Amino acid sequence: MRILSLTCLFFLLSIESLQAQQLRGTITHAKTGESLIGATAIIQGTTKGASADLDGNFVIDKPGVPPFKLVISSVGFTGKTIDVTSLDKKLNIQLSPNEKVLKELVISESRLTEKQRESPLTVEAMDLLAIKETPAANFYDGLGSLKGVDLTAASLGFKIINTRGFNSTSPVRSLQIIDGVDNQAPGLNFSLGNFLGSSELDVQKVDIIVGASSAFYGPNAFNGVISMTTKNPFDYTGLTVQSKVGERDLFETAIRYAEKFQNKKGEDKFAFKINMSFMRAYDWEADNMSPTEQSIADARNPGGYDAVNRYGDEAIGTFYNAKHHSI
Repeated sequence: MRILSLTCLFFLLSIESLQAQQLRGTITHAKTGESLIGATAIIQGTTKGASADLDGNFVIDKPGVPPFKLVISSVGFTGKTIDVTSLDKKLNIQLSPNEKVLKELVISESRLTEKQRESPLTVEAMDLLAIKETPAANFYDGLGSLKGVDLTAASLGFKIINTRGFNSTSPVRSLQIIDGVDNQAPGLNFSLGNFLGSSELDVQKVDIIVGASSAFYGPNAFNGVISMTTKNPFDYTGLTVQSKVGERDLFETAIRYAEKFQNKKGEDKFAFKINMSFMRAYDWEADNMSPTEQSIADARNPGGYDAVNRYGDEAIGTFYNAKHHSI
């Protein structure tokens, strides 16, 4: 019986010794009393610690000999540091929420950049998203839907933009620039539209400044500016291919390839891009040589007649009649 009593006493002492090597506690919400699941309790200056379970309880094995400081923290709550002087009692820790009143935040979407809103000029813009969504055959035709813009089609590949002025196929008073470079043809003394412009795959943004802009873009910007910005090869890399087909045996294709190179540190150092485009179609031909309704003679007249699409053969009043009768 003595042996059994000594064994039980030794067992009880062992359990108390093991419990004395553990730090137990509960972490709850200071206002609601709810358990703070995942809250951490770490002994200051060490890596010993534990996380609260579903009931807010935590257990730290072999925390060391008190006294020491215990740091309690949880996301969204104000942290707390408490002094632990004994391992006999279970700790009951309460954390208060870290409440901060924020001002009202309003998020609004706008396609206009800060520079455009502050500009004293009237700016109509077509960004990358608008270029993709335009219902027109290409982005240049889509510019005709912008406010204050008139689009004239001189041919399938030659579209002309006029702003705040008389619609003309010779916009000598409009300036078109691509990445800051003037697109004007020196011999013709006007911009060639997008006939020699940027490829649709490479256009990132188009700004149309309506009205006189000489103070900002020089003396050639009498009647507006068409400013195109192309894609930066550092930001837009890879291969892009586009093809279109349509009436009059229209076939149009474009290819863009861009690549960038980095150094050993992963810094961008060099980039290049290549653009190629091709268009083929049957354009309208002025081949109708039938006599006009006002023509005095018909097509069988050996002396000539006033044809629909022959210019310079118009007759003027009685002079033509006299000449015709004298023959």
